[in-house]
Amino acid sequence: MLSPPNHLIIVCGHAIWLGGPENGWDESEWLIEPYKKGETPTFIAHIKAGLEELAKDDRAVLMFSGGPTRPETRLSEAQSYYNLALANSFFDLSPSFGPSAAPFSNRIFLEERALDSYYNILFSLIHYWRVVHPQHPQHAWPERITIVSHAFKRNRLVDGHCAAIFGLDSSSLELEERVRFVGINPPGVGGDGVVERDKESNEKKEAMQGVQLALGQWAEDPHGVGEELAGKRRARNCWGVDQRLFFSEEERRSSGVETRILQDGSEVLVDGDKPRPWAR
Repeated sequence: MLSPPNHLIIVCGHAIWLGGPENGWDESEWLIEPYKKGETPTFIAHIKAGLEELAKDDRAVLMFSGGPTRPETRLSEAQSYYNLALANSFFDLSPSFGPSAAPFSNRIFLEERALDSYYNILFSLIHYWRVVHPQHPQHAWPERITIVSHAFKRNRLVDGHCAAIFGLDSSSLELEERVRFVGINPPGVGGDGVVERDKESNEKKEAMQGVQLALGQWAEDPHGVGEELAGKRRARNCWGVDQRLFFSEEERRSSGVETRILQDGSEVLVDGDKPRPWAR
């Protein structure tokens, strides 16, 4: 009998691989913003790192996360990452845990609605519940999370987003125990997001300045409900992807998660004294 999953691995999407004969190793096969030029090997490294984490733990579930963020294609970041992993034969990482283990590819899922890093985590957490709860209702939420993204985004994703979603202080021991971060930066970018002088471009410098600005915005608005952060999501939602966390009121009630719907149709967590169902 299979042991229930207890570990959610999230690979945050940053671009869209359109497909091609080079299986992602030629940058012309990608849809990227100008400031991300030269970064596509980093996105492949993120995909591979997520698969490596999955291969090490037969109770893990891997979630590629990211919606369709470009007007040129309805393909989501998540689907494109999975397509690239498949095209590269999962980088020969698919292990054999014996006859009782679930097949490698059966433990990979797609979260295709997130439009920013906060929702990379929250939508993935909800989708984990959606796929695990029917078979394992007593183990419906992950005991721990591993996040794969750029190293310079650690403070935002862990100390900011995860602390807000779990309702924990950023310095709490529980947050440290429950959340692990795997950070891989683009070439020429330091751990703090500073671009090396000889690697500087106007686009890259402006992008890194935007990262620092966003860090302050998220500190002031941890759930991203204000106009600045919510407006950025709306601007990325070129295909009108539903931004509610749940597909029905019945699903929402079953989850035990308290939320509210904003005027723009997005759904957000409600802060309060009641612990969230994924809390220990």
